[in-house]
Amino acid sequence: MTDERARNLLERSRVLHWDFPSSQGTPIVKGQATSKLVEQAAQERESYANAARVLLESEHEEDAIEIAANAWRLWAVARDLAGGRVFLAAVLDKGEKKPSRARPLALYGDALFAFRQGKIEESRQRSQAALDGALAANDREALTLAYLALSRIAFEDGDYPKSLNLAVKSREFAHDLDPSMGQAPLFLHASATRLTGDYDKAAALFEQSLALNRKIGDQGMVAAELQNLGFVEIHRGNTDAAERYFTEGEKIVPASDPYSTAMAVINKAAIAFLRGNKGESRTFLQRAQSLLKEAGIDPGADDQFEIDWLHGQLTKNV
Repeated sequence: MTDERARNLLERSRVLHWDFPSSQGTPIVKGQATSKLVEQAAQERESYANAARVLLESEHEEDAIEIAANAWRLWAVARDLAGGRVFLAAVLDKGEKKPSRARPLALYGDALFAFRQGKIEESRQRSQAALDGALAANDREALTLAYLALSRIAFEDGDYPKSLNLAVKSREFAHDLDPSMGQAPLFLHASATRLTGDYDKAAALFEQSLALNRKIGDQGMVAAELQNLGFVEIHRGNTDAAERYFTEGEKIVPASDPYSTAMAVINKAAIAFLRGNKGESRTFLQRAQSLLKEAGIDPGADDQFEIDWLHGQLTKNV
């Protein structure tokens, strides 16, 4: 690849559009014109990796890091986490590692990929490095993402008060940015609040998150927040409200998704329990756990909490 071609790809990386830049999910809206452009770029992602390599070899480290910061989500679109980490390592672990705005943005990408691979310690190290770089650069976007990454790690560790505090910091820096930058920080703020047991505050936060996701058009997160609101209402003892949230959310998710299918059965188990039908609730819970086992799925920490809570309630007097 020529230096001119590499610089052309650097310019192209600067105009890539991301609808959900802080989310764990695919960061584009399916079916939109911008999505098609990004999906086409994802097919050409190795060209961006080669461009970064050429720029590094010609001692233009900052330009190579900028490509990494702008383009790492292409590997998320392609669901190529391993390839994305190879690309990012080739840029982040070479050169003089000069401080810049772009470096913590690229470090966040590797932290997220490592997290999704289940490599929590590697994600923790990259997340802390992202925060150190973001503080040095004093950049709001980089600080939003770095605090978000560390909040995610604390949530995985089960340290929900720490996760909550870090999510609040992330939200503070996201305040004046595009609304979509606040999507994941708000979700983690609500989720950590829920698992500290403050269900009234969690309900208000999840309602904010639901409204935001409706506004930016992330239907997957709309369904997720309806599910979360349903369980918050279960703990508040509002059975009818919980059932309404569950029913609305189940209409959005695809019927072919095994995780959603299992969670829909858990929803029925929770509703049956609150209505005093413990035998029916046990049957639903056992069925849901079988579905998860057959699919080889480990529930997320928040969903596992609800499964364990319901199991505890059902076995308390047996």
